[in-house]
Amino acid sequence: MRLAGKRVLITGAAHGIGRATLELFAKEGARLVACDLEEGPLREAAEGVGALAIPMDVADPRSVEEGFGKALEALGGLDGVVHYAGITRDNFHWKMPLEDWEAVLRVNLTGSFLVARAASAAMRERNPGSIVLTASRVYLGNLGQANYAASKAGVVGLTRTLALELGRYGIRVNALAPGFIETRMTAKVPEKVREKAIQATPLGRVGEPIEVAYAALFLVSDESRFITGQVLFVDGGRSIGAAPA
Repeated sequence: MRLAGKRVLITGAAHGIGRATLELFAKEGARLVACDLEEGPLREAAEGVGALAIPMDVADPRSVEEGFGKALEALGGLDGVVHYAGITRDNFHWKMPLEDWEAVLRVNLTGSFLVARAASAAMRERNPGSIVLTASRVYLGNLGQANYAASKAGVVGLTRTLALELGRYGIRVNALAPGFIETRMTAKVPEKVREKAIQATPLGRVGEPIEVAYAALFLVSDESRFITGQVLFVDGGRSIGAAPA
C-alpha cells in the first residue's frame, strides 16, 4: 500500500501505460481519478478499479480546467498527477504536413503545460504533491518523428523549469522517458522497424506497460520525496546507445 490514501489523477488512463498505472495505483491504495478522451474505454477502465472517470481533452484549456475542478470536488485535493496522454503523426520532416506538426505539439507539449498548470494550482493552494509528465527516449532524436521528438524535448524543458519554480511549495516535478513499450501506439510500427528497435536495445526486448507504471509509482510515492526535475528513462538501456551487434 505504497500510495495509501493518496489522491491521484491519471490522464491517458483508458489504454496501455495509463491503464496499467491506474490498476497498479489502485492496488497500492490510491484514491483515483481517471481521465481520457475516449469515454467508453475510460469508463470501463475506471469502473474496474473503482476510480472516478472524467473525460478530458488535454489540448483544450477549458476541458482541463473543468476536469481538475471535478477531481478536486470529488477528492478534496490532489497528491499526485501522472500525465500520459499524447499522440503521434509520424513522417519524415519533408513529407510532414504542417497540421501534423501542430497537432502533435498541441497535444503533447501544450497539453502537458495545461495539465501541469492545473496540477500546480491545485497543489499550491491545498497541499504539496508530485507531478509526473511523460517525455520519451525519442526526445534524443529519431527518424521520422521530428514533431514527436520536438514535443517530448519540450516536455523535458518544461519538467526542469517547473521543478525549479515549484520546489518552494514542496511540489516535485519529474518526467518518465519510456522506450519501445508494447502499446496501441507501437503496435502500428512496421515489423522491420520493431525488430531494429529490439536489436538496438541492450536488454533485447520490448518493454511492458506495467514496467513504466512501476516507475510512475516510485515518483508519486514518498520513496522519491527528495527527487525533482529528473527524467527517468524506462527504455531497456536504449538511451545509453545501441546494443552491440
